[in-house]
Amino acid sequence: MRRYKFLSSVAAFFLGTLVIIIFISLGSQNPKEALSEFFLKPFSSVWYFGNMLNKTSLLLFAASGSLFAFKCGCFNLGGEGQIYFAGLLTGILLQNTWTEPVIQLALTGLIVFFASGLIGLVSGFLKIKFNADELLTSFLISAAILPVVNYLIGNPLRDTSGNLLALPPIAEIFELKSFLPPSSLNISFVFSIILVLFFILFFTKTKWGYRLRLSGTAPEFSKFAGFSVYAPPLAGMGISAGLHGLTGFFAITGTWYICHLSFSSGMGWAALAIALIAKNSFFAIIPAAFLYSWIQSASDAAVMSGSLVFDTAVFLQAVVFLFISANLLSLRFTLGLSKDISRIKTLLLKRKGI
Repeated sequence: MRRYKFLSSVAAFFLGTLVIIIFISLGSQNPKEALSEFFLKPFSSVWYFGNMLNKTSLLLFAASGSLFAFKCGCFNLGGEGQIYFAGLLTGILLQNTWTEPVIQLALTGLIVFFASGLIGLVSGFLKIKFNADELLTSFLISAAILPVVNYLIGNPLRDTSGNLLALPPIAEIFELKSFLPPSSLNISFVFSIILVLFFILFFTKTKWGYRLRLSGTAPEFSKFAGFSVYAPPLAGMGISAGLHGLTGFFAITGTWYICHLSFSSGMGWAALAIALIAKNSFFAIIPAAFLYSWIQSASDAAVMSGSLVFDTAVFLQAVVFLFISANLLSLRFTLGLSKDISRIKTLLLKRKGI
C-alpha cells in the first residue's frame, strides 16, 4: 500500500510537469531553448537559487502543517487564511520596538503561532462537539478571514505614505538578514529543516506521536485502546494552523518585510499540494517541497522575463489535486467493493449452512 501511494505521488508530480512541458513547447518558437531556460533558470545565479531555497523553507512550514493534520486524521483546508492572518498580525506587532529586539521577535513568533492555532482549534472543536467536517469548516473560516484582512490592509491599517496597499513596514531591526545575498535566503530555512526532522522523530519515536498517528489511521481501534478521541482533532487542526501561521510570520520577517495585499496568495494551496505529494510521510516532504519550489520559481522567472504570460505552477498544482483525488476515490471504491463482496460471501455461506 505504501509503495502504491508513493508511486501515485511520483506519477502525479511528473504528469503535472509533463503538462507544463507541453504548454511551453506549444507556445514557444524554440521549444528546446525555452525548456532549457525554464528548468535551469533557478540555478543560473545566487539570487535565483537563494530565493528558490527561501521559498522552499516557507512551503516547508505550511506543508508540515498540512501533513501534521493528515497524520491526525484531519484535513486543514484553511491554510490561505491562516497564513494571511499571521502576516497581518506580524506586521502589526513588529512595526515598533517595545522590548529587547530578540525577545520581541521570539514573542511575536509565539503569539502568531498560538493565535493562528486558535483558528484551527475552532474547526477541531466543531468536529468534536457537532461532528462538523473540519475540511469544510476550515475552508469557510479561511474564506471569511481573507476579505476581513484585505479590508484592514487596504483601509484602516494602510500605510498612507505610499501607493502600495500595505501596512507600514516592520522595524528594520526585526528583518531576518540573508546569509546568501542578494537573495532572501535566511535563518528560517534552517528552522524549517529542523522542524521536519523534529516531526520525523516525534511520529516515529514518541508515544504521543504514535497515539496521534494511530488515532488518525485507525480511530475506532484507538478508541477501544483507551486513547483520547479529542486529542487528534484538536492537536491536528490547532498545530496545523499554528504552523501555517509561522509561514506568514517568516514570510514577513524574512522575505517581504511588509504585509501587503494578497502576499500569501496561493501559498496555502501549494503547501497542500506538497503534503499530498509527500503522501503522509515527513521523510518525503523536503524533496517534495524543493521540487515544487523549483517549478514555481522557474515559472515566476519565466513570467518576469516575458517568455511566459501565465503561471505554469498552477498546472502542476491542479494535476496533483486531480490525480491524487482520483486515486483516493478509486481506493475508497475498491475498499467499499471488497467489503460488499465479503458480506455477500458471508450471506451465501450462511444460506448453505457452512
